[in-house]
Amino acid sequence: MRTRVMPLLLALLLTLTVPSPLKAEDPPQKDLVLPGETFSVNGKSAFIFWPEESKRTTPQPWVLYAPTLPRYPDKAEQWLHTQLVEAGVAVAGIDVGEAYGSPEQQQAFTALYEELTQKRGFAKKPSLLGRSRGGLWASSWAIRNTDKVAGLAGIYPVYDLTTYPKIERAAPAYGMTAEELQKSLGEHNPVAKIAALAKADIPVFIIHGDVDTVVPLPENSATLQKAYATNGNGDLVDLVVPVGQGHNFWPGFFRCQNLVDFSIRAAKEGAGIKPGKIKKTQVPVGAVLYRDLQYSGVNGKPLLLDVYRPKNIAEPVPVVIWVHGGGWKNGSKDRCQAAWLTQHGYAVVSINYALTDEAQWPTQIENCREAVRWVRQNAEGFNLDGDHIGAWGSSAGGHLVALMGTLDAPANEKISSRVQAVCDWFGPTDLLTMPPNVVGNGRTREEVANSNGAKLLGAAVPDVPDLAKQASALYQVSSDDPPFLIMHGDQDPGVPLAQSERFFEALREAGVEAELEVVEGAGHGGPEFQTPEVRAKIREFFDRTLKAAE
Repeated sequence: MRTRVMPLLLALLLTLTVPSPLKAEDPPQKDLVLPGETFSVNGKSAFIFWPEESKRTTPQPWVLYAPTLPRYPDKAEQWLHTQLVEAGVAVAGIDVGEAYGSPEQQQAFTALYEELTQKRGFAKKPSLLGRSRGGLWASSWAIRNTDKVAGLAGIYPVYDLTTYPKIERAAPAYGMTAEELQKSLGEHNPVAKIAALAKADIPVFIIHGDVDTVVPLPENSATLQKAYATNGNGDLVDLVVPVGQGHNFWPGFFRCQNLVDFSIRAAKEGAGIKPGKIKKTQVPVGAVLYRDLQYSGVNGKPLLLDVYRPKNIAEPVPVVIWVHGGGWKNGSKDRCQAAWLTQHGYAVVSINYALTDEAQWPTQIENCREAVRWVRQNAEGFNLDGDHIGAWGSSAGGHLVALMGTLDAPANEKISSRVQAVCDWFGPTDLLTMPPNVVGNGRTREEVANSNGAKLLGAAVPDVPDLAKQASALYQVSSDDPPFLIMHGDQDPGVPLAQSERFFEALREAGVEAELEVVEGAGHGGPEFQTPEVRAKIREFFDRTLKAAE
């Protein structure tokens, strides 16, 4: 009896401890980097990143992403996909394994397309996005389905399978020998049939490094660009080539606002929706924007910056750091008034810094210094001239950039935070004499204790005079300060013109190169600061101070 019981017990234990295989109708198991769903299409794992309910439309604009594999899309792309879904664009893909653009892969793409367009209300024309070998997937399907494609985007994408994965590795996916695939490249290799995309007027955006040895630029993205030009549609291809970048996880590949804007625009146009204004952060013509790069943090919250860079300049370019205003209590890097400088050979770095509800002085100036160091540390990666950095800011930002130029750098800093030029727009330079910080003329002590200056310093300004002087550029001037351009409206109701006049005199007395431009009829900012004459003055100043060594 005992020998019969043991096998029965063992069989029972096995049924309890060994999971049963997934049934065909069970949803596939896939970890997603964003909220969404996974499901099965013809036995293959598929996914959707959904916009929130309030941002969904019918037909639903979408991006067909590749490659979908067990670990893709990954966290490196999380920011990119977040921008798409926040704009109301869904992202979907299907796992075909290492199919390398083969007919089997194309059939799976078609099955997913039919599932989404026929059963789920998705638009008939998605925008396609291929990263690395995903470019092979996306372009292979697009070439054979040009009537179903609104746009084609790529991050160092493969278009020539002879460069990656190469003939020998790709052949089994096609059910061929290497010799057979070699002979049929005219049919199966995307670079041989790019003309179909060009003739269908399908727009393309690509970001691809110039030293990529895994997926070489010349044989892949550059070949696609040439094919479009040959067919008279060269203006439909936007190719961004980061100098010195290869096949890697450089953040610029995945935080490229141009790529995001292209995909949103194409997906919405494919759904018959006018995209309108894509983003409050606008990319100037001829520039590339790398957005939301972390350079520091405060109280566990990341501090972010944006890098605007001219696309058509291969050599390192000088940098101007933009520091926003807002009374130290609000404002954002997203409204960058310096971005137009990219059209004149500058990179512009727009920064966020700790606001007064997050931290008090001197955190704000420390953040600005950290941003300068970040630029120098990352100069090679973004092809910047770390030896020529200027600072420009307005109002509270003008206050901070004036201090970037006058405060002594920390003695122990390993990477210099000094800047080579400063443009100060109507910034407070003496907190002790700023009207909101002075009792009298109708201001009570309680009002002074609640001023923006008090919130910056953490105490009423008259109560902490030494701290106020430390936070005031007027008291920090020395002969080794960089050149200054100060601009101030003669009708400014918020920051008296005298703040800039006294600061200018102090700079001149110390022997510092300085210029004060009083903008007639201007208040605290406004259109008077956006004229061609003002811009010409600023450009001439930075040209003289940041480009003179060229």
